[in-house]
Amino acid sequence: CYLLAPSGDRALACRCSMAPSTRVPGVPMQPGMTVRDFTITDFKRKSRFGFQHGSMTLREKPNVELGPVEMEAPKLSMTLSKDGRAFGKSDAYSHLPPADNYVPDYVHLDRKVLRYDSFFKEAVHESRIENYRVRRCLIYYYLLDGTMHISEPKVENSGMPQGEAKGSVFLKRQVVPKPDGSGTYGPADLLVGAEVDIFGRVFHITDADKHTRDVMKEGGVELAPAEPLPIDPYNAKRQADKEQVLRAQRYFRPRPYEDDLARYAAAKYGAAATALEPDRLREFLQNDRKVLRFFLAWDDRASLYGELRPFILHYYLQDDTAEVLEVRRANSGRDPFPAFVKKGKLAKDIDTLIRTDAPTTHTTQLIDRSGRVNPSTMNYLSAHDLKVGEEIAIYGRPFFIYGCDEFTRDYYRDHFGVDFKDIPMEFEPSEPRPQMEVPPPLPLGMGDEIDSLGSFLYLIPQAPRKDLRKMMENDRKMMRFMARLDTPEPEDRDRVFVIKVFLADDSIAVFEPPQKNSGIVGGKFLERGFIKNPETGDRYEAKDFYTGAFLRLNGFPFVVYQADEFSLAYMEQHPELFPMSDVGYVLDQLKAALADEADKRAALEQGLAAKDLGGDLEGHVSYQDFQDALAASGVELHEQPLITLMRHFHVDSPDKEGINYKAMLEEVLS
Repeated sequence: CYLLAPSGDRALACRCSMAPSTRVPGVPMQPGMTVRDFTITDFKRKSRFGFQHGSMTLREKPNVELGPVEMEAPKLSMTLSKDGRAFGKSDAYSHLPPADNYVPDYVHLDRKVLRYDSFFKEAVHESRIENYRVRRCLIYYYLLDGTMHISEPKVENSGMPQGEAKGSVFLKRQVVPKPDGSGTYGPADLLVGAEVDIFGRVFHITDADKHTRDVMKEGGVELAPAEPLPIDPYNAKRQADKEQVLRAQRYFRPRPYEDDLARYAAAKYGAAATALEPDRLREFLQNDRKVLRFFLAWDDRASLYGELRPFILHYYLQDDTAEVLEVRRANSGRDPFPAFVKKGKLAKDIDTLIRTDAPTTHTTQLIDRSGRVNPSTMNYLSAHDLKVGEEIAIYGRPFFIYGCDEFTRDYYRDHFGVDFKDIPMEFEPSEPRPQMEVPPPLPLGMGDEIDSLGSFLYLIPQAPRKDLRKMMENDRKMMRFMARLDTPEPEDRDRVFVIKVFLADDSIAVFEPPQKNSGIVGGKFLERGFIKNPETGDRYEAKDFYTGAFLRLNGFPFVVYQADEFSLAYMEQHPELFPMSDVGYVLDQLKAALADEADKRAALEQGLAAKDLGGDLEGHVSYQDFQDALAASGVELHEQPLITLMRHFHVDSPDKEGINYKAMLEEVLS
């Protein structure tokens, strides 16, 4: 794009880079197969709605073809009606063809507002300083419906509701009638230099913005140049007085607070204490709304239950007062007080200040109990005493200043030539504090244990959350295991149990098949429910069940010795939950056990080779021989890993089943 543009014409190059791509007929829509139309300069998103016969319809997407594009910008055409209302259809669209190209007013004039600057004079009674006051206003005229609204810009310290906020608008939006009853105000009445009588107040229009001038020019009206606002006598007098004071200040006689002799003479003749102090008005006006902000830290960890707490100090330059606010932190356990120290003067030595009387009428110093004047008791904290990196005492508490905001940093740099740097502070305790543990209460007997625990953990009991995805994926799926009681009682040794683990919610049920002549009635042994592991305190889950596992279900010790086909296949499909069913994990453990044991490796190879089935099953051994060879070589495997190996290297034969031990040895001894 830069190569296509003339030398130095970067704007044209940018427009070329923004030009939309145009598809060439007959060429596939692929990168590099499009051509940019550099004649387009309007990149606005086009509306798909248009108007036909005055009704909104959906436009058909035009066919884009290569070639020059001729665009004609739409023009706002209007004329002013005699009554001055918003431009009527017959006047505004008389030059356009009827029917097909007609656009309603609510679309054509939407969001078109005329804005004028104006003022009116408000009479002031019973004042020798001023007779009237000039108030500036903004007049908004909406072309859509001919309504107007008037607002008054905010003036500092005016004491009147001004601006565009709710309840502050000078005149709400409405149709404004003329005082003579001849109609309502329109654009023809709102001209620069004209006076408009609106509900008894005469507004003089002085100027209009550029948009208003362009709209009126298109309508055939050329607005006059802007007129200056008249001078407000009261504001002009105050400004002149201020300038006079500044010019003649050096020639004034010395004031009591500037000269010791003048202060002594004034006090001798009974002048008030306020007359002896410096003029606070100038300081107030110069420093109004100027506040220094410091970040403090109070280290109270030496006391019982004390901690390092953050605070914020605001120092008001207008009257040399300060306030201390506490920084609220979540779960701090403290009530949100509005202020730690309310706004006021902060004494440097609070103990001396407390032991003094009230100030006398002829001095600004305090007198202690002995009758002697102590000048140090009048010393308060000032901007000179607040410095980052130093410690100050506020009502006997030491506060360390570790930072400030940007305004405070700039203020000290400009007035005192000091550049502050923030000091990092950590308020969160690094070591955890001991917490009192309250044991959960026993179940109430109603509902599940989690239901009872919900009323203990939460102020408002909440329903326990369920894993809906797990319940949907494992619906009607269960793992079944055969188990027996691990007990020395002879009558319970031959009892057989079936343990069902429901995968949807990890609930457990135990059944006892009936046996002839056992003397024990079979059936449901443990009802389906959630059983807690007494060793860990957590509920039993599906991953805790495998062949050879020892379980204690409601106080009954069970040993799992068999699993059905679905359970074994499910455990092999989910090795992340059942690592002993992962053949890769079992082979790695077996390889690590035989890595440094040459005698065991040789004994295992010899034992398996001696039990080789031979013939068509050469390199295979039976299940029992495989277990005997592992035991003879000193390799001890849990029941579940042993089942995983035999299922992985299992080979079916029409005559006999076996295990491919050579394939296993290749993976283990490689």
